[in-house]
Amino acid sequence: MLVEYQQTAEILNDLATINRERAKAYEEASFLNFIFNLELRGSFALLANQSRQNSYSLRQFLEQMQSHFPVSKKPLPQLSFGDLYNQWKEMGVSFSGPNIYDMLKSSEQGEEAIQVIYTRAIEQLPAGDLQYLLETQLRGLQTSHSIVKGILNQPQKMPQRMKKSI
Repeated sequence: MLVEYQQTAEILNDLATINRERAKAYEEASFLNFIFNLELRGSFALLANQSRQNSYSLRQFLEQMQSHFPVSKKPLPQLSFGDLYNQWKEMGVSFSGPNIYDMLKSSEQGEEAIQVIYTRAIEQLPAGDLQYLLETQLRGLQTSHSIVKGILNQPQKMPQRMKKSI
C-alpha cells in the first residue's frame, strides 16, 4: 500500500510541476513585446491560469492522500522528479519561439506533449477519483490544444507579422 502511495505521489508531483512550468511559459509568452494581439495575450493568460488550477487541484489531492498515509507530518520539498517529468523534459517542450508563428507551433507541440504525459499517468493509475480528476484535466488540455491549433489555422486572425511566416 505504501509503494502504491509513493507511486501515486510521484505522478501527482510530476504533473503539478509540469503544469507549473506550462503556466510560467504561457505567462511569459503573454508578456512578450512582439505580441500586440490582445486576443492572443488573453488566450495565453487563460492557458496559464488553466495550468495553475490543474496544479492546485493535484496538490490538493496529494495533501488529502497524505492525511491518510501519515508518512511524515510536514510534506518535504520535491528534490527529485519521477518518470513522467523526465519524459516531459526529454520531449524538449518550450512553448516559445522568436516570433508568434514559431511560438504557436511550439505551443501546439507542447499541448500535444502534455496530453501524452497525462494519458501515460492515467494508464498507471487504478480507476477512481484521481483517474477521474486527470481525465477531466486531460479534456481541458485537449480543448486548449484545439484553441492553439485554431489560432494557427486561421491566418486572417493573426497579426500581419505572423502571416508572412506561414
